[in-house]
Amino acid sequence: MELKWLEDFISLSTTGNFRISSEQRFVSQPAFSRRIKSLETWVGAELIDRSIQPVTLTEPGREFKPIAQLIISKAYQIRSDIRGQSIELREHLNFSSLSTLAQFFIPHWLKQHSDIFNIDFISVRSDFMGLESYLASLDSAETDFFIGYQDKSQSMIIDPLKYSSLLLATELLLPVVSPDPQGNPRWWLPDKPKAAIPYLRTNSHTDKNHSHLYWSVGHHIQTHYAELSFNTVYEASCLSAIKAMVLQGFGVAWLPLSMVKDDLASGALLRAADTSSEIQVDIKIFKSTGNHSMKLHKYWQALSAKHKFGNCI
Repeated sequence: MELKWLEDFISLSTTGNFRISSEQRFVSQPAFSRRIKSLETWVGAELIDRSIQPVTLTEPGREFKPIAQLIISKAYQIRSDIRGQSIELREHLNFSSLSTLAQFFIPHWLKQHSDIFNIDFISVRSDFMGLESYLASLDSAETDFFIGYQDKSQSMIIDPLKYSSLLLATELLLPVVSPDPQGNPRWWLPDKPKAAIPYLRTNSHTDKNHSHLYWSVGHHIQTHYAELSFNTVYEASCLSAIKAMVLQGFGVAWLPLSMVKDDLASGALLRAADTSSEIQVDIKIFKSTGNHSMKLHKYWQALSAKHKFGNCI
């Protein structure tokens, strides 16, 4: 008896039609019919009443259906458990990170540190809701390390007694715009435009992961561009969505250099001001001081030696 025979049988019991079920099971109708017949031979009874359309289950078929469903469910559950155990037996590390860093920083960083992270399995999660949840995952050992931003104004305070940290790199947030038809920046902030400047920003209320970047940019605008008028025309909880709107010419946004460097090189995006308008933020890795795993201690020592003074991306 083969598992696919049982899955064929469950499909046919649902559709009541050999042609439809064969299409669902990606097999020709004659081959599908032979597999149903093979199952009936194995069981020793007719399971399908073919005398009417749509076909129905015979009495033995109705008795066998819940058993078939149970066998299928158990088979896949056992396979999943075994695969999970296989991963657990391999050396692995669980990271958490903001989605922007997971996409634009971590792959390159891991490659740079392949000598340290020469292990079987690495997981990176970006689905926690807010900074508190990321840190809580460290407390519970659900994750081993958290990689996040920390700005120079310390608007994101993480208790150093509870969480050790290392500076991995520094990131720059810079104002960018799309080019006008002549290839020039649509808005150039040093020119002090008289009209309100359309501004695209992260949503500080829904985007708890990037809210500290929102406040950093807001503070920078108040400090350096108090004489200019910025009109918020768009906000989103995803930096990639904001970048897409900037590319379409909707306004100015401060975005991480790692996210826009290729667009700057190609001319798809342009700086909206000189380098004095850049905001420097740190990229740090955190671990719980309450996690005394020897495995984590080994990696932390190796990272500490490599990132004693941090580095610039």
